[in-house]
Amino acid sequence: MPVRYVFSKWKKTRILQNTSLKRYIPKTAVYNSSRLVEMLSRYKMVYVKPDTGTHGKGVMRATRHFDASFELREGISTYSFNSVDQLNTRIKSRIGKRKYLVQQGIHMMTYQGRKFDLRVLIQKNLNNQWEAMSIFGRKAAANKIVTNVSNGGKMESLSTLMRPHMNKSSISELRRELNQMGLSVGKQLSENYQGLKELGLDIALDKSMRPWILEVNTKPAIYVYRTFDPSAYRRILRNARAYGRFK
Repeated sequence: MPVRYVFSKWKKTRILQNTSLKRYIPKTAVYNSSRLVEMLSRYKMVYVKPDTGTHGKGVMRATRHFDASFELREGISTYSFNSVDQLNTRIKSRIGKRKYLVQQGIHMMTYQGRKFDLRVLIQKNLNNQWEAMSIFGRKAAANKIVTNVSNGGKMESLSTLMRPHMNKSSISELRRELNQMGLSVGKQLSENYQGLKELGLDIALDKSMRPWILEVNTKPAIYVYRTFDPSAYRRILRNARAYGRFK
């Protein structure tokens, strides 16, 4: 069976919202003006992102302040608005006719003053069983709202990022929890989409260290492991060649 890819973030999120994993999924909906108003009222901060796409392109962050003013971040640019209608007009001008999602904003943990998230990679191994392969963190570049390495983010180990917050035993326990979360996502999505062979989970930890699955990528970048974790890269590449991603 050829490798299966599912590029719609909404399709994957909607499946996970209806499983036992739903407690890890931020509130997410297809973008429209009423959803924006509702979710800003409830969460104060939301992310607006394209349904399909990679590398953090097109992602915006909208915030409702206590004085009922609004702020929109795009890349390193910031815009202020006196009403949600003005905010919505700006967002819609950027979206055009493309399908976008609005997602509950998670106040991520930080390291050295930069927010970070985690990439958990799972693959089908040579026995066609899901296997947890690697976890690394992505520390955002200065003044960026996304952590993607292609957007200037820097890769860091889980131990490095969590050392100021946890002891070694707790970090190991967190690693096990994240790997198990990845395997559970693989099992759930495979029930709906046969042929999935690899998944990259983008996971944020909030200030109470609760994990949140921001999105799931069915064609995660592999090259980033080459220098960051060579031993993991060799195993990842072996599996990818076995199931046909690379010749």
